[in-house]
Amino acid sequence: MDHTIGKLLTIPNRRLIHIILYDIYNFGNIFLKIILGGKIMIFLGIDLHSNCFTCCFIYDDGKKLKVAFQLNAESLLDFFKLLTLNTYVMVEASTNTFKFVELIKAKVKEVYVANTYKLKLISLVKKKTDKIDAEKLAIILKMQITSNEELIKSVYLPEQTVQDLRSLFTTYSLIKKQITQIKNRIHAIFKQNLHPFTREKIFSISARNEIKKIELGEVADYQIKYLFEVLENLEKKFNEIDESIKVIGQKYYKEIDILTSMKGISIITAIAIIADIAEVKRFPNSKHFTSYLRSAPGVDSSNEEVRITKTTKHGRKLSVSLLSQSLNHFRDNNIKIKKWYNKKVEVESHKRGKIRMGICRKVFAEIYQMLKKGEYHYFMDAENHSKKMNEYDLFCKRSEYVMT
Repeated sequence: MDHTIGKLLTIPNRRLIHIILYDIYNFGNIFLKIILGGKIMIFLGIDLHSNCFTCCFIYDDGKKLKVAFQLNAESLLDFFKLLTLNTYVMVEASTNTFKFVELIKAKVKEVYVANTYKLKLISLVKKKTDKIDAEKLAIILKMQITSNEELIKSVYLPEQTVQDLRSLFTTYSLIKKQITQIKNRIHAIFKQNLHPFTREKIFSISARNEIKKIELGEVADYQIKYLFEVLENLEKKFNEIDESIKVIGQKYYKEIDILTSMKGISIITAIAIIADIAEVKRFPNSKHFTSYLRSAPGVDSSNEEVRITKTTKHGRKLSVSLLSQSLNHFRDNNIKIKKWYNKKVEVESHKRGKIRMGICRKVFAEIYQMLKKGEYHYFMDAENHSKKMNEYDLFCKRSEYVMT
């Protein structure tokens, strides 16, 4: 038997085997071309930046093409010429990825948006350039398509309305932060000049004009006048963005109605949750839901040792930042959460931060069930809910928005 194998592996026979394998490979490519209408699959990795992008095309025969383009009309036309309906594309998620995907998705077979946090292979490479990053993306993509295994799960691409809401909420949060900074500065100037007013007295609309008349000195008066002008302009713009969010959010009136049945959730918070999750059906269970909203801890498990780590940072943070401002409402108006809170405080009073995040996680778990089942909260205050929705209904009529 061994002697026979030895004869088969002589130099001429080895060459013959190589020829046969090469013919099989060529036949596979021919068969693939027939299936795809004479075209070979192309795997494209794109390293996208704010003003340019680098591409790596990997063809079925193993050939590679690396080329860079600018993000302008002329350069994009040249790039589009290289795309076919049998091209698979992978690009990392970044600020301008969604808009870029919209430009190319109709020109290719499929587009995968890779989660930056989960894509570790590129960051582990010692030599890191745009071309190498693009090549790694193309290689991962080819492995994923040819093996039919989900190595990198594509980032969810929300509809345009959700993208618009997310964009508005980013500006909303920014202006809110600036308003807080301006108020803190005004408060500090009054304290420095021996006027320790409370924040409520300084910034209430009724007392604001009287506060402005107080003389503190030339330099302090100039600052107070300037800061109040900036504050009032920011407040005006903040209200305009608030109204824009509510107008666009009316598309999700049914979900807003359900969410506001929980005491502590305002119209804006409800729309923020919708903007973060887009649609509840894409989450298989409440654990995935709470993890995506950054309220679930990480788990580091090895052998028999299990270590609970900090909350994951892979999801959206808007909802948890707004929810954490109303935790007392959720705790005091929910018997189950209040009982859990009191028990935790007795045992782990030094871990207030973890307990607060635990409340957020429990609230999100209840929100998941409400949206999944399409039901109001079981501790709903009917009067409080009606008040919120009646105010929103009046706003809808004033904005002349027609719900479909």
